Amino acid sequence: MPLFHARYISRDGRRRTVKLDAVDLPSLFEHIESNRKAYVVDIQRVDGRRWSSARVRISSQLLLAALDSLELMLMSGVRINTALRTLAECAPPGAARGLWTEVVRLIEETGSFGESLRRFPKVFNDSMIGVISAHEAAGRLAEGVGHVRGYVAQMQEIRRESMRGMAYPALVGATGLASSLVLCVFTLPRFSKMLRDIGVTKVNRITGFFFGLSEFVVHHPGIAALAFCLPFAAAWMARHPRFRPSFDSLTVRIPMVRGAVEALSMARICVTYRALSESGIRVVEALEFCAVVAGNAVYSRGIGLVVAAVRGNATVGTGFERAGVFAPEVVLAVKSGEGSLPQVFGRLADYYTAESRHRVALALRMIEPAMLVLVLAWVFGIALAVVLPVVEIMDEIH
Repeated sequence: MPLFHARYISRDGRRRTVKLDAVDLPSLFEHIESNRKAYVVDIQRVDGRRWSSARVRISSQLLLAALDSLELMLMSGVRINTALRTLAECAPPGAARGLWTEVVRLIEETGSFGESLRRFPKVFNDSMIGVISAHEAAGRLAEGVGHVRGYVAQMQEIRRESMRGMAYPALVGATGLASSLVLCVFTLPRFSKMLRDIGVTKVNRITGFFFGLSEFVVHHPGIAALAFCLPFAAAWMARHPRFRPSFDSLTVRIPMVRGAVEALSMARICVTYRALSESGIRVVEALEFCAVVAGNAVYSRGIGLVVAAVRGNATVGTGFERAGVFAPEVVLAVKSGEGSLPQVFGRLADYYTAESRHRVALALRMIEPAMLVLVLAWVFGIALAVVLPVVEIMDEIH
């Protein structure tokens, strides 16, 4: 997508410059003259610009607003390329404007909206593209955009609950590590020096442990820095494809978070299946998309087993039962509703979307006391390490 450097004279008579993305020069001329009410002096294309559509990201709020506007324009009878040009002109400068400008160019080259969106995997996943392509082929593109908008809104709500569940433990852990580092580097060494200056050579075990830890941190700063980076390394490993299955298997075994993980994964699966099935996607293809967006490797493998069972001429309910990872109520609902799976998964999506809020809140209520006990134990240990030598000195004086 080309980038242009434009010089123009504004309504107040001042000469101004701006850099804008545009499909071509005529559209850029029209944008500056109509939106900025200005006279174009010169426009030059900026060469050598690197553009990778596969890396483009925009916020969910901007995507929802764009999809909502696109749906309204398509329902009003506006052609898709004209609607996309309007989106590109009205989008804020940056990735959002660049995305829709590039989509305009791609759709004029390929003639397919779904295939144009496939160039942006960080914004539009396979499920969203499948819905768009199915409705585009059926001539109901406005309805497909509406389905995608609803899907994005529900997935954003599920993602928000997931982030809320991880924010508190991460914040407490980072704060605890930072405060421990300050104590070990600044406070305890000075207190240890003070005791040595007044002639104290022997201290109790608790004080000796914390003094030894402080000396280790001071004399080995590299190892201390690595310890401080452990939470970030754990977060990276949890997202890396090589370590993700092991991490997901561990989370479903922890009693405090197992319910929240199940609710979030099932909400993603059921919301995706409902959106795809309402768009006319076949059962096997819809389940394959569900395995990709499950968010947990255990449930992704479970959906993979369901797909294998369906390909082997088994029913969907039998596949869910054989997988062995889904709750009994899910298996019962799917087996009893084989003839109306879209409605079954729709009700399950509503249930697990609401249940994810409750289970995340419950997990937080269980994690908070455990982390509070750990923090209090650490603080109490440091307090004892400081107070006990003072008490021993006072006893010797008396």
